[in-house]
Amino acid sequence: MLETIRAHAYTFGTRVLLVFLVVVFVFFFGVTGYYLRAKPIATVGCSSIPFLTTSSCRQIMPDDIDRETRNLRNIFAKVYGQNADNILQAMNLRQTAVEQLIQQALILNEAHRLGLSISDDALAKTISSQTAFQTDGRFDIDRYREILRENDLLPAAYEQQTRDEMLSEELRAMVSNSVQVSEAQARQAFNIAAGSLNLSYLEVPYANFMAGVNPTDRDVADFYRQNKEAFRAPARVKLVFIRYSPDALEGNYTPSDEEIQQFYEQNVKTLFDHPAEVRARHILLALPPDATAADKAAVRAKAETILKKLQAGASFAAMAKQYSDDPGTKDKGGEIGYFPRGELVKPFEDAAFSLKPGEYAIVQSQFGFHIIEVEADKPAHVDTPEEARPAIIADLKRQSGVNVAKNDIEQDLTAAITGHSLEELAKARGLNAVETPFVTKDEPINGASDFPQLGAKAFDLKPGEVRAFSDAPEPYLVKLEALTPSHIPPLDQIKDVVRKTLIRVIAEGKARVAAESMLKQVKTPADLAKVAAENHLTVQSTGDFPNYSREVPGVGQVSGLVSAALAVPELPGVIGKVMENDGNCYIFAVVSRSAPTDAQWQSEGPAFTARMVEQQRARAWMDFVNTLKERANIVIHPELIGTTSS
Repeated sequence: MLETIRAHAYTFGTRVLLVFLVVVFVFFFGVTGYYLRAKPIATVGCSSIPFLTTSSCRQIMPDDIDRETRNLRNIFAKVYGQNADNILQAMNLRQTAVEQLIQQALILNEAHRLGLSISDDALAKTISSQTAFQTDGRFDIDRYREILRENDLLPAAYEQQTRDEMLSEELRAMVSNSVQVSEAQARQAFNIAAGSLNLSYLEVPYANFMAGVNPTDRDVADFYRQNKEAFRAPARVKLVFIRYSPDALEGNYTPSDEEIQQFYEQNVKTLFDHPAEVRARHILLALPPDATAADKAAVRAKAETILKKLQAGASFAAMAKQYSDDPGTKDKGGEIGYFPRGELVKPFEDAAFSLKPGEYAIVQSQFGFHIIEVEADKPAHVDTPEEARPAIIADLKRQSGVNVAKNDIEQDLTAAITGHSLEELAKARGLNAVETPFVTKDEPINGASDFPQLGAKAFDLKPGEVRAFSDAPEPYLVKLEALTPSHIPPLDQIKDVVRKTLIRVIAEGKARVAAESMLKQVKTPADLAKVAAENHLTVQSTGDFPNYSREVPGVGQVSGLVSAALAVPELPGVIGKVMENDGNCYIFAVVSRSAPTDAQWQSEGPAFTARMVEQQRARAWMDFVNTLKERANIVIHPELIGTTSS
């Protein structure tokens, strides 16, 4: 056929045939081929026409979700440690990964639209500065490649990922830095947050009205009929379970010298190679982002005064408690603990690593001025095999116990399904079979404190069913003994409960009516005493308490009270509505409102301003990303996402 086409290259028929073949090729391999490829789980900024793509079109594929899910799991493990699995049980990590990737795609698209970019030099500088890729403080290309290889990453993929992260951070900085807070705005917010209130009040307890409430049997029956759902009993289960603790099952296993040496060689770089660390403490004198040169000079002078006191023998802990603006360390004597390079802001760690134990320094960072004392240091070192031996033995014994537990639970699951009791199986292993009382989904279960989801997961079983749960910190073999479904008990079983509930509801209503009537007589705070005397009540006082407090002294939590007190136009003044807490009613008068002193502002204002700026910048960034979501063409195929595997 090729010869025929060549021979008639210039005939009209040949041209028609070529056009036809091109159309067929494009349609089949373009449109049809699109549907033969793996389907994206989500798309961002893509056209609705399958074979029409744009530069802003980003497809989120299953492999992307798998990779992001692994990243998120690693992050949770680092942040929450042993509690990570418990937290992950309550969320679909793959769904979270999809949301993260969509957000990343939106941010990158917007960064490119705005013409932002990361140069190759900037990328190289960022990667080479990462301590994980350094040997003796210098970038090590062999170490770089080895670490990427261990994590199944190609250099090109890692470099693109890093470039994208840098680009996202550049856009975030651009948005965040546009947010500024003036000193007047910060002071106004500080006055509200750090001010205090002093209230007087009358409490009208519902208990005062209970004695006169005596509902008839018919009243109780009517109340029950009208509020049946309020008396619904939750579903409950009764379980028997065995917990296969690796510590209990590791037995007399002792690893051989060869196993210990092999473990050491395989893990020396990750577990036993320790970077240089210093132990330091600091006093932070915070500066707002818009601090003037005069502000900085004044704070620097204050830092030098404190430093002289320390050098003269003053207690660092006392100085930190008195002067530091770092709420996380001031009450701990300024203590930071040991840290390697790469964990703290660079000016701080550069200074800390240049000092010897017992030496001080003043250094400025984006947070303000730090007075640093280095207490001790640890040089970089690699544990010798002998030094690492106890930890290796413990780890290998633990792993042996894990393997035994996995093998035992598999065997016991089969035995339990074929009729053996869990009590019998536990006894054979030297373990305990725990029988629970009837529990709801959310009740804690004795003996399973490390697996709080046990009760909820048991509701997936049928009575008599046995299942192994290996997604807990330690494996569990569980049998559902019995299930009591959710139900509304008949009135004759809970009549006393219904009667007491009705009496309280009626008493609360009476207290509310009485309080509303009293409030009409209270025009000024002075009227509280008269109304109290007429109703055999007592005027009480909260005393001064901070505006930010959730608990009102003597009262507890009262929704909307602080905002209502701050809104009273003239002092002393009465809050013009009855407030409630736990069925009791309150009439409040504002005796005084105190703003923080200038000394408080000087001491706490810089740190407060810094936090306020950070909060507003975080909110601005969130609003920015949400706006990108609202105007973007985002398509998600939820049926393809799946759930996180155990």
